Amino acid sequence: MTPLADRLIQSSACSRHFLEEQSLDKMAAFVKARQNPDGGFRGRDGESDLYYTVFAVACLKTLGYQIPVIKIWKFARSFGIGQKLDLVHLVCLIRIRTAFPMFGFTRRRLFQTLEQHQADSAYGLFLKLFAEDFRDHISQTEVALETKPSDPTPNLAAALIVGTDNAEQLEKALLKRAVESGGFAPSDQIDMPDLLSTATAVFALVSRGVNMDDFQKPCIKYAESLWRESGGFAGHAADEFEDVEYTFYALLTIGSLIKSMAKDYGN
Repeated sequence: MTPLADRLIQSSACSRHFLEEQSLDKMAAFVKARQNPDGGFRGRDGESDLYYTVFAVACLKTLGYQIPVIKIWKFARSFGIGQKLDLVHLVCLIRIRTAFPMFGFTRRRLFQTLEQHQADSAYGLFLKLFAEDFRDHISQTEVALETKPSDPTPNLAAALIVGTDNAEQLEKALLKRAVESGGFAPSDQIDMPDLLSTATAVFALVSRGVNMDDFQKPCIKYAESLWRESGGFAGHAADEFEDVEYTFYALLTIGSLIKSMAKDYGN
């Protein structure tokens, strides 16, 4: 089975069949401009962050642009084997470090550090799968974690991706969160869509082979509406700040929907 990280890039890269070259150039320029002198990419506070660095790399891979590998390697290497990192940032470190040649000893220590983090949700399992094709290492206790239809949209999507006994129930709950004008809402208590919920829901549903004909055009238009003059994307309509994370979510939304199309997208 194709590793999750590769599936995400393959899906998002389909956006290049839809976007104009000028738009791709502008997005890539935005992403590159977010890199700090230490090699990391900055988040909303301006500081370099492993989390945003992974999204920046994913954006550049998706767009087909050169990645500044030497600077990124130096930034990632400064974290050692990530013993002081939380699960999210440790996974990001592993994704970066495993992209470069590594001694087997270093690789083993990185994954030993990862194994010390017990996943307590479907999102935690998703992260472990994202670190590498980690499915064989997931304990039965972790697999048995319950995800309810009332959980946030990203959690439902994560559960569908990692596998769950109540997949059909969660799929129906996810589809109910589609907003008629485009996008997916973050929960069944909120009817305003956001890009995180939209990207995760679309990717999960497309991965499960759900017919997306009714969602294609409105969701693509919703993602497009969040593009800003800088070349980046904001997280939702009221968000005044764009970053590399949401830029990747936009590319993933568009790419996943393009991938799902049985025929060319029409205006």
